[in-house]
Amino acid sequence: MARKRPETPDEFIRRYPRVTAHIIAESLGYATPTRAAQIGLDGRDGRLNYCEWVDHCYKGDARRCLRDAIRNRHYHKGYMAEYKVAKKIVDRYLETQEEPLFASWF
Repeated sequence: MARKRPETPDEFIRRYPRVTAHIIAESLGYATPTRAAQIGLDGRDGRLNYCEWVDHCYKGDARRCLRDAIRNRHYHKGYMAEYKVAKKIVDRYLETQEEPLFASWF
């Protein structure tokens, strides 16, 4: 029996914590865990996402944004794009349900 697909940002984060962290890193910290998860859900389902970052950089194309986050995963290193920091933020969310209010690096 196949696993149920995530339908909420929380379910997406729990199922795909590394992808969520890579979306945060790709956003240069703009996205919080729940925002990154919503981008992931919208990308998976082919929906537009009007988050300021996705709208500006991808013209709302969440699928392209998700694809870039996955393709660029090996480059998520260094200032403002560090995967290890993004993953710690996701892990903290999974443990405590707490996340930054505005952007992940602040």
